[in-house]
Amino acid sequence: MKKMKLFKNVMFVAFVIVCGIFTLNSKTAVGDDKVEMILFYSPTCPHCHHAMEFLDKNVAPKYKNLTITKYNTSTKVGANYYFHYAKKLNMDNAGAVPLAVFGDKYELGFGSDETTGKKYIKLIDEMFKSVSDK
Repeated sequence: MKKMKLFKNVMFVAFVIVCGIFTLNSKTAVGDDKVEMILFYSPTCPHCHHAMEFLDKNVAPKYKNLTITKYNTSTKVGANYYFHYAKKLNMDNAGAVPLAVFGDKYELGFGSDETTGKKYIKLIDEMFKSVSDK
């Protein structure tokens, strides 16, 4: 019985060590870096729908290592996250949507694919560049 318990403990420690090694070496090839952008939206906002459509059609297919997290600001959780990020980013004009957060930068509102969409792409590229430079 004691041998079985010892074996289980040794296996658990080995598992933890192996997981730790894989975590430390998770950046194994160029382009493996993962980044996240956050989009705060309201379901009743037409600009938000345009922003989400742009991200779904033009960004998500192109950037496989980009996670796009969306928060609905009409929910308590979404609103709390929104104001947390607004404070973190020192936003003077907090309250409007869509709000796209790219690390320590943000873009408020969405005009068109050609204007705001290009800004999204630029900020996403900057996030990937800053991660790969580390």
